Amino acid sequence: MAFLNALFTAALDNNLVFAQLVGMVSVVLVADRPQDSWCFGGMVAVATAVAGALGWPLYTQLLQPWGVAYLAPLAYVLVSWTAIVVIATVLGAGKTVAERERLLRTCPIIACNAAVLAVSLGNAAAAETLTWDAALGSSLGAGLGVLLAVVLFAFVRDRIDERLVPAALRGLPITLVTASLMALAFTGVVGIAGGLFV
Repeated sequence: MAFLNALFTAALDNNLVFAQLVGMVSVVLVADRPQDSWCFGGMVAVATAVAGALGWPLYTQLLQPWGVAYLAPLAYVLVSWTAIVVIATVLGAGKTVAERERLLRTCPIIACNAAVLAVSLGNAAAAETLTWDAALGSSLGAGLGVLLAVVLFAFVRDRIDERLVPAALRGLPITLVTASLMALAFTGVVGIAGGLFV
């Protein structure tokens, strides 16, 4: 139950992008087309989940006992970057050299986004109160929440007809208005998903 509660709370109630407004820049800049949003959101979701799931035991078993807890953000960056490079290498196995290079060029950007998202999970700060089930659930939930946010934002942005938008709001202004309305919608349902499995 702790796993499911943490999963749904992190994915819907405490969505990192819309409820906590972390990583909004990457969502606004990258989520242009729905086809690209699945790939970007999936890679960030996997990297966030891996960084959070591996970062929590790394913090509790290695960094905290040795008194170097301030290195937790660096550990999250290294873990998420390694996960992204492994994923990109597996995905680029049967592709051309140019496609593999393009995948590996985007790895540091996606890994830094995932590391920022994974650090903000709060696993390192709340390691004394979290169990392994709750830490794993919140890590997977945060990754799924990022995937949900990126894909939803890309689909909404794709449906906006720029011709119907006033000239002063075209481009970035209407994108920011859309993002703020989606963030308002996510904060309007806070507390519903987390209370299902208590």
